[in-house]
Amino acid sequence: MDRKAIVPAVTIALLSCICLMLAVIGGLYAYNTFAGSAQPVAAQSGTDKGPNWSATSLTVGGDTEFMVIVKEVENPYEEGQKASVMAVYEIRPNSTGKAEMYFVSSRLIEYDLKVPDHSGEDSKGKNWTPLGVKKAVEESKKK
Repeated sequence: MDRKAIVPAVTIALLSCICLMLAVIGGLYAYNTFAGSAQPVAAQSGTDKGPNWSATSLTVGGDTEFMVIVKEVENPYEEGQKASVMAVYEIRPNSTGKAEMYFVSSRLIEYDLKVPDHSGEDSKGKNWTPLGVKKAVEESKKK
């Protein structure tokens, strides 16, 4: 073979090796800098808000976690009215590293926040559904 034909082939091979070496070094540097020594991140409890909703995480007793979601919806008992509904979910981690949410309860906040003082009354057998609470609120306003 001619020397003029070998020099460009060797030069291209040498430059290819240098590019490959630089790519490996750059990849190792990036991994060690950003991923290999990254600090662990822990989520903090708090409230996340949207235009007509909020979600708050709660920890009870150090190991039981709940998610409280408040959302503005159409009132199911009064047509054309808005209502705030509070739903509570329990969050249970499982062995695969994922969590499962279990529905605990839900209430209409407008009715529950207006509950009058029922001291001295027997609450057993009372109808404390949202409509029952609404009726008690309306009766207390008449007094």
